[in-house]
Amino acid sequence: PMAAGSLTDRIGRILAQPVSQAWGQPIIVDNRGGANGNLGMDVCARSGSDGYTICMPDGNIMTLNPYAYVKLTYEPLDFVPIIHIAELEQGIVVQAAMPVNNMKELIDYARARPGQVTWGSAGNGSTMHLYLEWIQTKTGVRFNHIPYKSNPELLQAAINGDVPAMLNTPGATLPHARAGKLRVLAVANARRSTVFPDVPTFGEAGMPGVSITPWAGLFGPAGIPPAIVSRISRDLNTVIVKPDIREQISRQGIEVQPTTPAE
Repeated sequence: PMAAGSLTDRIGRILAQPVSQAWGQPIIVDNRGGANGNLGMDVCARSGSDGYTICMPDGNIMTLNPYAYVKLTYEPLDFVPIIHIAELEQGIVVQAAMPVNNMKELIDYARARPGQVTWGSAGNGSTMHLYLEWIQTKTGVRFNHIPYKSNPELLQAAINGDVPAMLNTPGATLPHARAGKLRVLAVANARRSTVFPDVPTFGEAGMPGVSITPWAGLFGPAGIPPAIVSRISRDLNTVIVKPDIREQISRQGIEVQPTTPAE
């Protein structure tokens, strides 16, 4: 339910090839982004229960969307959990041209320019948006929020100079940080990033409060037979712990944490 190039999309493509080889069947990664994941979840919910269509949402879609939208065309609790794949990292990111090097400087800079510093997100009600609202409530500083349709679109806007600040995944930010276009000020998780180990957490940066730990997992439409759920979960658990696969995922700033459907 996310756009091509998004973090869950990249996880899906990393896993699709080895799982396809194990099953002897092609796996098609079908991106249905939009409405903060709601469009793709609706497609998945209506796809039938034969196990041939499953979806990889993030925790934002499953736990926040029911409260951020007046009406959903799907019920998150109707989906059948298959496997929790990983926890995702999030970081406060600014353009390299911004004259700030830490969270305090960013807040002071925005406070001196109320409503003028743009904060981009991947959509209204997204984790990126809600974390901004928390920062504004915590500090009294007002940013100018601009929601984009997807994270790849948001990243491109930041690289182009249209978005000076945002919450984003360090893994997605890494190549642009190396190119000198973006800078990570702090990590919003409770622990430091595996991709940017020298970057402080939000609490270490002097602003203790809410930490966030987004996650990614696989779900199926209601009614998938338990035997199929067990088969998909078992085979994915086998693939995801292979050293080369784990390494590919970890390079995205993702901590692999596979589970059983019951877990």
